Amino acid sequence: MSDPAAEELHGTLPTTNQVVMRLSQLSRALEAKTQEISDLDREWVTAKAAFKVAFARTFLTTPGSMDVRKQTAVQETADLDFTAELAEAKVRAARESIRTLRDQLDVGRSLGAAARAEFQATGWGQHT
Repeated sequence: MSDPAAEELHGTLPTTNQVVMRLSQLSRALEAKTQEISDLDREWVTAKAAFKVAFARTFLTTPGSMDVRKQTAVQETADLDFTAELAEAKVRAARESIRTLRDQLDVGRSLGAAARAEFQATGWGQHT
């Protein structure tokens, strides 16, 4: 009597060619995402710097007590602060995408190894 679980799994592994193609796609996507995160990181740093400079300028040029100057600077630069926060969130999302791509690459490598093992176990194409 055969094992139903083994029969169910048989044929579900991708071919070696499919694995290689998928790994190539993932590699290209990882390369593109790495460039994207570099651009996003630059955008974040620029936005953060713009916020800090505007905050300092507003704080220093506003008359009144320390609290009034600080709250005025917070209010006047809220949009720049928000822009910097959004830029930081984009960087975090891109980093998470990179982690996901790396996980998918690891799975692909495992599938490739399983496909090779299955191929070797069947003896197809081997000279005996």
